[in-house]
Amino acid sequence: MKSIKILCVFITAFLCVTAVSCGDTQEESTENSGTSVSETESETETQTESDTQLEEIQEEETRAETSAIPEETKPEETSETESISESEPDTQADNTGNVSAYGTTADIKEYIKTTEIKPPLWKVTDPETQNELYVMGTIHVVPSGFDGLPDYVKDIYENSDGIAVEYDTSQLMSDIRALIAYQQMFIYEDGSTIQEHISDETYQKAKEYFDSIGAYSEELDYFSAGYWNNQLENLMILRLENLSTDGIDSQAIALAQKDGKEVVSIETLETQKNALDGMSDELVDYVMNEMLDDIDDIDNYAEELAELYDLWASGDVDPMLSEELDDMEELPEELKDDYENYMDVMLFNRNKGMAEKASEFLKDGKNYLFMVGSAHYAGENGVDDILSGMGYTVEKIQ
Repeated sequence: MKSIKILCVFITAFLCVTAVSCGDTQEESTENSGTSVSETESETETQTESDTQLEEIQEEETRAETSAIPEETKPEETSETESISESEPDTQADNTGNVSAYGTTADIKEYIKTTEIKPPLWKVTDPETQNELYVMGTIHVVPSGFDGLPDYVKDIYENSDGIAVEYDTSQLMSDIRALIAYQQMFIYEDGSTIQEHISDETYQKAKEYFDSIGAYSEELDYFSAGYWNNQLENLMILRLENLSTDGIDSQAIALAQKDGKEVVSIETLETQKNALDGMSDELVDYVMNEMLDDIDDIDNYAEELAELYDLWASGDVDPMLSEELDDMEELPEELKDDYENYMDVMLFNRNKGMAEKASEFLKDGKNYLFMVGSAHYAGENGVDDILSGMGYTVEKIQ
């Protein structure tokens, strides 16, 4: 299935945040290589102190995480607890000569067709108060060298008091305790392991892949199947060349903070977690199996993700959902109800919550640029349609 495997790119706080932070740090190190000696020495002293504090926090949180695993089922102690994003796998060369830590790679720019950016954007007006709110569809990954949003969107931002995004991930990234606590949400509360939730075939395939890149540890078995599925997804994203996970939302958050504008989270972290972990065991088993069977077909993955980017860049969001619904026909009959329930958790229920939040902003006269993933505007039950049904005037900005 195509869309179901890559829809997570429309969730802001997807689990790749930890992997992204590692990658961004490396990029920043390269970019700042021209820093003066005195500045470097000062930064080194500060960083050494910071690293010591971070190590103490990580040791404390690792103990807390391990304590969440029942004593009678804990694996034998290992010298180090590894997460996928923290591991340093051996590099693998693909058949084109490129080198990747996680497998063969593909260049996303070879598949992107749209050059003129016209993101999905609506003006919502309260007919009673004449308060206005601009709502925009975003995408959380963009090709490297992205030139930015068109001037008319920049003007809307400049005239706003702040931005409203799905979730302000900068808060999560700046707080190691919060980040670890977020990951701990994915540990099974009943002490079970992933082997009790998915088939042995799927488990062995996933474990073998994680092993091959040095990313597996026994502690990983206590995390949910949804966590495993999203780690697989994140690793696929990391195998795409010229793709930046510093997407529209992340760039807007950084700009707003720089400009002293307000940044508001529309959803809670728990809502985002539930969306990422929203598949039934049977459905996630099926999806993981499909992804693992296609794990080496990175070119097809790049093409599919590029199609989503092109839809966003052209402002054409409805096909995002129609392709998703078409994919449902490929599912075994016994999984279709599970898939519909998953779409409610992942998309439709969240659309309602987003529309209610937008309505609150309109009633309170909050002048925000409202930004959520483009898939939340797709189809007849998108955020824009719900707001229209609530009595607001909704105009598509061409």
